[in-house]
Amino acid sequence: MFRQTRAPMQCRRYEARLEDYLNGAADSEVNEHLSQCASCRMALEDSRMAGKWLREAWEPAGEPGSAFLAGVMARIREEQIRAQSPAAFWNPLEFLASRLSLTAAMLLLALSVYLAEFTPRRTATPPSPRSELNATDFPQPPGDPVSNEEVLQSLAERNYGH
Repeated sequence: MFRQTRAPMQCRRYEARLEDYLNGAADSEVNEHLSQCASCRMALEDSRMAGKWLREAWEPAGEPGSAFLAGVMARIREEQIRAQSPAAFWNPLEFLASRLSLTAAMLLLALSVYLAEFTPRRTATPPSPRSELNATDFPQPPGDPVSNEEVLQSLAERNYGH
């Protein structure tokens, strides 16, 4: 930000006097030196700029604008209305429920990690030699009768016809 230069020996004689010159003291030797020395002119200009910034920083801020004041007042009214509404009763319960659900989720995550990492591993049972089922493994229904005589004969065999 500020330029740092090594001042020559002849400029060091004027360093203490530059501060007085900056405050308004008339000094013809300093005027003559400043007309010849660019580094002292830059140092003097940097000092003036730093002083200006400090004075601006120390000045009190102005009053807030009407838009800012209106926004703050509107926000205060909204908060009052929300606090007085019947739904305000549920706000602490909603907060508690959200914390409880977050705690339960964290507990579930911790238990899942524990079970995944620290439970003994189960050995897989070898598959049976015959793993697929065929239609012959199930009883088959009787076939459809070919004629009416076959139906009557099956009823007579089962004694449904009395």
